[in-house]
Amino acid sequence: MKKKIVIWVAGFFLLSFLLGFNLEVSQARKNEEEFYRELERFVNVVNIVKKEYVTPVNDKKLIYGALKGMLSSLDPYSAFLEPEASKELQIETSGEFEGVGMEITLKDGIITVVSPIQDTPAWNAGVKPGDRIIEIDGKSTKGMNTWEAAQKLRGKKGTSVTISVLREHTTKIIKITLVRDVIKVKSIKSSILPGNIGYVRITNFQERTSTDLEAVIKELINQQVQALILDLRNNPGGLLSSAIEVSQMFLPEKKIIVSIQGRKPEEKRTYYSQKPPLWNKPVVLLVNNGSASASEIVTGALRDNISTCKVIGTKTFGKGSVQNLIKLDEDGTSMKLTIAYYYTPSGTKIDGKGIEPDIKIEAPEDIEMGSLEKDVQLKKAVEELSSQMQATVVNTQ
Repeated sequence: MKKKIVIWVAGFFLLSFLLGFNLEVSQARKNEEEFYRELERFVNVVNIVKKEYVTPVNDKKLIYGALKGMLSSLDPYSAFLEPEASKELQIETSGEFEGVGMEITLKDGIITVVSPIQDTPAWNAGVKPGDRIIEIDGKSTKGMNTWEAAQKLRGKKGTSVTISVLREHTTKIIKITLVRDVIKVKSIKSSILPGNIGYVRITNFQERTSTDLEAVIKELINQQVQALILDLRNNPGGLLSSAIEVSQMFLPEKKIIVSIQGRKPEEKRTYYSQKPPLWNKPVVLLVNNGSASASEIVTGALRDNISTCKVIGTKTFGKGSVQNLIKLDEDGTSMKLTIAYYYTPSGTKIDGKGIEPDIKIEAPEDIEMGSLEKDVQLKKAVEELSSQMQATVVNTQ
């Protein structure tokens, strides 16, 4: 009797497995058939356009347009890049290009400024994070993707471009004329503030950022600086590798810097600090709604791992996705595809949410960053570090 029960149970599980497998195969086949139906629809549309459109259509232009539309429909950061666009993307990360000097994205279907880069035409003309660009040289940006808008904003040094922006919390349209220039982005700026506090501003994360930062921190240590303000305001991000290298300078060994989760659970990748910290004294971070991507990685890494590290300012932008640049052909075409999301060491997803500061302080529009007299956020950071240093002295007595 027991033998019959065992055989029956084994048969039941085998049947369940086979049925489940058949259902899975059936669903996969159904999905594949649906895909080919839609692909056939696409080919039909292409053929109709080629035959019926009012003027002859270039085949490459037609296909490129379809690829651009397909990728831009996924999210604001995925894109099909023609050869020239691929080259410019690589040039930007090296730290020098011609244009107006601002990072843009597509937010709620509108071309939106992530952040102007300091000391560039956009910065000097008063462009603000969150500005929605509704026109470029009188042409509506409705329906434009990020790359198309960037192409119109870039250009030779000395030429001009006029943008119409709708600023947050206002209904007035502001017209701003920008004179393009060679954008040389020096990613690190530093000084020593009263109270023996170091001030380091990172404007974006380039190939040389970690090397330059290491030199600056070593100099501050030689100057016997006792605390540090790391200013990531209006830093639109940059290279993931640079953000990881910068974070390592402040974290103990074997601490989580950031986790990246792709489509499948098994594709999760976690980055750890792999060497002793270069800086192990008090540190405070300054952020705002122009702090995005790599800036948010560094912010999350330091706050989640250093108990005394405070984040001061306003909520960050919330750009927490990973894009992979995939070469498509020998002609230089490529695609930028979102393949994963960032998570802070505590497991918080950054994308679409941003990071809330520990101490929230709004700044006036005419804020002069780096000035203790006019920069209320910087002033608060100095107060926080002074308090920490005073508490340390008291505890050691």
